[in-house]
Amino acid sequence: MIKKPRISVIVATLGDRVMELKRMMATLENQTYPHCEVILVLQNEQDQWSEVFADCGVLLKVIKIDERGLSKARNIGLEHATGEIVTFGDDDCWYEKTTFQQVVDSYQTGKDVISLNLYDPNQQKFGRLQKIKTSRYLTKRELMSRSSIEIFVRRACLEGDDFHDSIRFDEAFGLGATYISGEENIFLTDLLKRSYRTYFHPDVLVYHAVQPRTTRLTKAQVLSKGPLFKRMYHAPIAFLLVTLFYFKKKQKKLLLEVLKETWTYQPGGEQ
Repeated sequence: MIKKPRISVIVATLGDRVMELKRMMATLENQTYPHCEVILVLQNEQDQWSEVFADCGVLLKVIKIDERGLSKARNIGLEHATGEIVTFGDDDCWYEKTTFQQVVDSYQTGKDVISLNLYDPNQQKFGRLQKIKTSRYLTKRELMSRSSIEIFVRRACLEGDDFHDSIRFDEAFGLGATYISGEENIFLTDLLKRSYRTYFHPDVLVYHAVQPRTTRLTKAQVLSKGPLFKRMYHAPIAFLLVTLFYFKKKQKKLLLEVLKETWTYQPGGEQ
């Protein structure tokens, strides 16, 4: 009998979205492919989950940590995951009932890293402009538009060997870290450096509320772009991309500051 792969859903949470988590768990219970587990990494001292999920029909592990940081929490979750496939859900995302079966079907055709499509069924809006209409492998540039909750990866691709360290989220990036965004882009780029390409399925959905688009970037977001480019592309290309980005986004007043931040940043989690 062929063993069916388990999907580990790693969810880092501050514990303040109980109703949203219940919605996620309900959609996992209703999956047509039921072989999954949830690794809930709780960055909160409260202990309410045994009562909240007392009747949960999905295998659940709650890991409590004292530190804050989205990438750190996900890395801890990875250490407790037992599934052959892992994904990184937000506590306020949820799934179409056939999503996991479609993911497993794709892996059975030899895919290693998969990106789904983010969709808000309430607003009937996708998370980004639908420029890619058919399933295909993404370019390195296109990895910049992915979000963490869309990623499914074969766990074996993340393990180290005699020549490589394990691939994990760079803990300098992500909410609660020094640089507040870009952790998923680095994660996918590190996989690409090991020849694990990301395959995009535009018709397979993960649900999440789509926030209003804003053209104004916060200063923290602006300052994180230079180190992000340096982490992904190394210094010479990073400085070129930083300059082009800040002229395009009309952030010239911060250009010198971000160039200094890019210069002083030294990649520490590079794979």
